[in-house]
Amino acid sequence: MERPLKNEQFLLNLLGQKVCIFPIVKGEAVEKGDLVVVNTRTLQVCKAKKEAGYYAIGCVARIVTDEHGVKSAICKDGVYVINNTELPEHKILSNDIGRVCYFNGSNSVTLDNINTTKAGEILNVCEDGRVLVKISLGEGSGLEW
Repeated sequence: MERPLKNEQFLLNLLGQKVCIFPIVKGEAVEKGDLVVVNTRTLQVCKAKKEAGYYAIGCVARIVTDEHGVKSAICKDGVYVINNTELPEHKILSNDIGRVCYFNGSNSVTLDNINTTKAGEILNVCEDGRVLVKISLGEGSGLEW
């Protein structure tokens, strides 16, 4: 008899993470574990970027391909450790906990909100400078699901 809780096909979601699936932009090199955003017009996924017009959906849990060869990313929101920006004027500090941060690239965040995509809420700043960020799929998305 198979143990369902040990099988990766079963989801035991104790943290309340939301799971979604979106097609990947053709030619985009998205891999399992990447932080991703969805284009608010095309509803296609790409790696997180410092550019407006996107919405953060979390991290890629799995990539699947349909019978037509279209790749899609199964993603989950949650809490992630992300690198802090190198720019001192936009660096996230411990007194910024509770504020919103923005993507500064595929794996870094900043306080700079000009022409950027919202990453999520700052939960903590680690001793090494990295930032603990809560990315919530449903929180104030403005997207028509």
